[in-house]
Amino acid sequence: MKKIIYVGLALATIAIGCKQETKTTSLVGAHKLDKQVITDGKTETVKTAANGDIQYKIYTPEGYFYIALSKDSSGGFGIGSYTQTGNVVTESNIYNSISLDTASSVKLDITAAEKGYTQVIPEITVSGTKYKFTEDYTTVSTTGTSALDGIWHQTKSIDVKNGKDTVVGTYNEYKVYNAGHFMWATKFTDTATKKVSNFAGHGTFTLNNDALTEQLDISNVKGAMGKYNIKLKFNGADEYTQETADTTAKTVNFKTYKRIKK
Repeated sequence: MKKIIYVGLALATIAIGCKQETKTTSLVGAHKLDKQVITDGKTETVKTAANGDIQYKIYTPEGYFYIALSKDSSGGFGIGSYTQTGNVVTESNIYNSISLDTASSVKLDITAAEKGYTQVIPEITVSGTKYKFTEDYTTVSTTGTSALDGIWHQTKSIDVKNGKDTVVGTYNEYKVYNAGHFMWATKFTDTATKKVSNFAGHGTFTLNNDALTEQLDISNVKGAMGKYNIKLKFNGADEYTQETADTTAKTVNFKTYKRIKK
């Protein structure tokens, strides 16, 4: 009888242990989209990286940031904060490339995969139509940490030409840095045509004291890709100013960014 009781207790312990082994998928890091399926219940649209549709998503401990670049050079993006309960993530948007009818908070169901994860947005409303999004991501390699890791908002942009003429050109731009990866996104309005374009980019970076090197690998801004050497100055832990020089135009640009906190 004692043996039966002992066996029963052992099995119960194993069962409890198995229940406790359910783990929350950690999203902090950089991820590249493999496949996206969008459906309104009638029509299904499929986008894949193999077919030229590029999308990156970075989660920091404080927020999320994604950019999407289609093969026709159009761009999209979304930036905000998030909370995670188990494998349910609630994202609260603060800046995006489209006007959403849905409230700013969207729930995602996360499922871990061998090389990344799958996220499902059961319902999001755009221009009166409800859509379901299913997205498969591969987590990409990251390298180390830096004082820049986080999401930043531009607060000032000044061009100084010939060392004396100053032009203020501040615009609504966000950047994110995380473990060797960076992204930026903004809306640009053509003053002549009033047309609004969504611009974004992704690349890798290194930070050595006050020397920031950005290698922009993808962008829908023509001619923007390449290596950028930037001089950096931190104005405390949550603000920095970057300095870049255009020797041809004899212009030096100063941009200041403030950290977005959770």
